[in-house]
Amino acid sequence: MHFNIKLLFLMLLISLVFITACEEPEQPPASSSVGGSLLVFGREINEDHEVLDQDVRFGAGEEFYFYFHNNMPFDTEEVEVRLINNSNDEVLAESSYEVHPDAKTITDKIWFGGPGRFSILVQVGDQVRAVREVIIE
Repeated sequence: MHFNIKLLFLMLLISLVFITACEEPEQPPASSSVGGSLLVFGREINEDHEVLDQDVRFGAGEEFYFYFHNNMPFDTEEVEVRLINNSNDEVLAESSYEVHPDAKTITDKIWFGGPGRFSILVQVGDQVRAVREVIIE
């Protein structure tokens, strides 16, 4: 049996294009909020502690800010923030922020040591108010 080299090459090229076209595209980072709350990330903040130049992609070990706006007074003295590894739902870190009940915002620096997809979850009282995913490259 004699193979035509050009035909074999064409078949390989078509297979490669087909395999590449069938790969799932990277899903955009997930986000959810309740009651108009806002959770954003970025490398800089202004004098009002609001994030400038929002982004969801950061390098491993890179410090960045999160800014959470509850859209209403916290009505509690403590807000919980969790950093979660999305590949196994492991809580990597959990922090309690002491807040004034009339306050509406929290800003702080965070970082993740290695690459992956992670979520930041903000809970006010017994209600999860916002969850947002970041991609660490």
